[in-house]
Amino acid sequence: MRRNAFLMKQALWILLLAANFAIAGNSIPTLTAEQWRHDLGDLVNVITTKHRDPYHFTSKAEFDLAVSDLHEQIPSMKNYQVVVGFQHLAALIGDGHTFLDTSGLYERFPLEVFWFGSDLRVIRAAPEYRQALGTRIIAIGSLPIREVQSRLQQLIPQGENPWYVLSNSAQWQLTAVEPLAALGVIPKVGPSDFTLEDDSGQRFKLRIRPIPAGTSDSGEIARSPVPLPFQHPQDPFWFRYLPDSKTVYADWRSYQDLEAKSARLFEFIGTHPVNRLIIDMRWNAGGNFTKGREYLIYKITFMPKLNRAGHLFVITGRGTFSAAMTNVTDFRRETEAILVGEPTGARPNNFMENYLVTLPNSKLRLSCAMHEYRFQPDSHADAVFPDKRIDPDWELFREGQDAALRWILAQPLETPAL
Repeated sequence: MRRNAFLMKQALWILLLAANFAIAGNSIPTLTAEQWRHDLGDLVNVITTKHRDPYHFTSKAEFDLAVSDLHEQIPSMKNYQVVVGFQHLAALIGDGHTFLDTSGLYERFPLEVFWFGSDLRVIRAAPEYRQALGTRIIAIGSLPIREVQSRLQQLIPQGENPWYVLSNSAQWQLTAVEPLAALGVIPKVGPSDFTLEDDSGQRFKLRIRPIPAGTSDSGEIARSPVPLPFQHPQDPFWFRYLPDSKTVYADWRSYQDLEAKSARLFEFIGTHPVNRLIIDMRWNAGGNFTKGREYLIYKITFMPKLNRAGHLFVITGRGTFSAAMTNVTDFRRETEAILVGEPTGARPNNFMENYLVTLPNSKLRLSCAMHEYRFQPDSHADAVFPDKRIDPDWELFREGQDAALRWILAQPLETPAL
């Protein structure tokens, strides 16, 4: 009992992935080689002393060699190259809770991209690049996209799972300018040629200019029609009533204001005829999983009309990480929900809970995982796998449909007993 109480107390501090540590408006620090080396020493000290098991994925010898190489190269490196080098060292530890926070730090190409199988597609873009919408990215600069993705593996923790890599590369790396320059994908920080292919097979090049670090993507546009789950990407929690099937679709992207937002959901359900509830968690990168339990899961548990097979669905995906992954296991254990979609982007048994520190000279923030958690203690799976596996489908997406949601809505509904 004492052990469980301790875990619950600690669980309150499981934080979000880098997306929720945003440092909008920052710029790459300008430091001397001595200052960078001092910060390098601090980074290594924090990782090796605060991480629960710093060599669980990369051996000490390999990690030490990478540190030594970076230390020697710093005097000849540009400032952004050192930052990317720090990012690589953190990624070597292997888990998604150990990282250098670069959110809002890099310039970026004003595109939002998404992997549909082996194809990387542009799903949002700045208005001046609207011709890129829906195209497949063939190359960045002179390198084919597969080579670009291969180089970016250096910056993505490889100890989570393949779905985490897909999510992380598309969301954080493939449009970040400085990492692409540091890894030799593009010759320097600045505009670059993208080779694109439309659905007719026509290829063309588009020169795209970066936008400053920390710039909002609110002005970017999407190809119409936009599938329901891809709408309102900035909203932490929203829902839509689908009257034809008496279904409520709720998109749960973050834990921000969850108590108030979930209360509005349940108020709506209590005053409308609802036979099916869909909770979409595929974009949820985490937060405080006890809030998910308190404000959503435990309440749904005592809603017999919806908490029954075929009436409650949870959509999971590559972006379901950290506390969100934990709440997916809660849905499976505590409710009769059917899990649909892709496997989660987080391992259910892994290193979590962020120890955060600010490096003294650069003011960059570093996180490392402090504890090991086992949310599926009898499993060695590298993800929480859905009951019904449905991967994103480009052919449906371009028609304004979503594969997972379409499958759910096609399932027959039994009339609940009164």
